[in-house]
Amino acid sequence: MSVERAVPAARRPGAALRGAVIVLVAAAAAASGYAVGRRVGAAHVVLTAAPAQARGLGFVREEPCADKTCQTLWLGASADSAVEVGTLTLPAERCEEIAWAKDGLRVGFLINGYRLRIFDGYTKKPIREVELLEPDAVKGSRFVRGITFSDNGAAVTFDDCPRGQSGCRSGLSAVR
Repeated sequence: MSVERAVPAARRPGAALRGAVIVLVAAAAAASGYAVGRRVGAAHVVLTAAPAQARGLGFVREEPCADKTCQTLWLGASADSAVEVGTLTLPAERCEEIAWAKDGLRVGFLINGYRLRIFDGYTKKPIREVELLEPDAVKGSRFVRGITFSDNGAAVTFDDCPRGQSGCRSGLSAVR
């Protein structure tokens, strides 16, 4: 007994390959679009501070830049009017604290736990950079925290702390 049935037409060679290539290209385009969208939208505020008796705002944004992550330092009367005053490249530089003078005249960004970058709170111009701790034999064995400007903005007090153990001591540094 013979079996007869309809046989589908032969497929053109390469049709399956072409379909697979189209699917792969579409998937790659979607993945790269997603990655670019996430990278572009990845900026976020990591620190913020305002003076006690004046109007002002200082904040640090972390965002992608080129092939690495950067932190940018911002100053202004509000978040909408703030301007970028500096850029730090991670992991070599990282802002760990923001300190304002009560009157808003001075603001300091603590970099890497020992260096203070001081700006004029009103003009947003850099004033100076001060190393609050003397380098020791083991780099990074101590760090600064709790920075407070003096009433006239000429000095800062802070805690000088050993990393990984208790026992902070008071520190004082002239910044003018």
